[in-house]
Amino acid sequence: MGRKSELSSFQQQNISDRKVQNLPSNYEIVEIKNVQHPALLEYLRERKVGNQTPFIHEIHYRMNDKNYFGIGFKNDSGGYEIRNKYLKICLGKKDVSTIKKGSDSLRIFEGFFDLLSFKSIEEFLVNKTSDYLILNSVSMISNIKNSLENYENIELYFDNDEAGNRAVEMIKNENQNAEDCRVLYSDFKDLNDRLAHKNPSTERQVKYRRR
Repeated sequence: MGRKSELSSFQQQNISDRKVQNLPSNYEIVEIKNVQHPALLEYLRERKVGNQTPFIHEIHYRMNDKNYFGIGFKNDSGGYEIRNKYLKICLGKKDVSTIKKGSDSLRIFEGFFDLLSFKSIEEFLVNKTSDYLILNSVSMISNIKNSLENYENIELYFDNDEAGNRAVEMIKNENQNAEDCRVLYSDFKDLNDRLAHKNPSTERQVKYRRR
């Protein structure tokens, strides 16, 4: 199959998948592998996270007797957040995703593309290693209260919108050691939007250094 045909089959998912986004229980995962499909790799490059494939998988699945594929990010209940250029669903139970490094610091992200974006610019930031918690939906914030108790430092990387504002307020009200880190991308919708439209700058790097 040529590149044009591969991209065409990828784009054709748009109409069908939109119809079944609210029916994720009727599915079968056919294959899980490293991300290698040209359309998915191109999508990652468009979002400037093409070098972060170790955190994600290529998922092929069947739903309503049709075959689909997308970028998959596993959550703590064994479900997968699925994304491609046209699609945003969860296969299986909705849950947060945690990445443990044995650290007393925690970084919390709204979605896994925010994590991928952070990892892409992490080398420019003066910060120590931390654990990571990805909500996979801001609505999951009420489920993480007990997960925050043992951390000395908590950094918040939510969207610059009303939901993000409420999430930051909720966590900071109960955790004095929580820091709103959206100054890193204050002029953008979220961390990935900042990465996609602006290269990390020395000026912003200096401002973000902890004292």
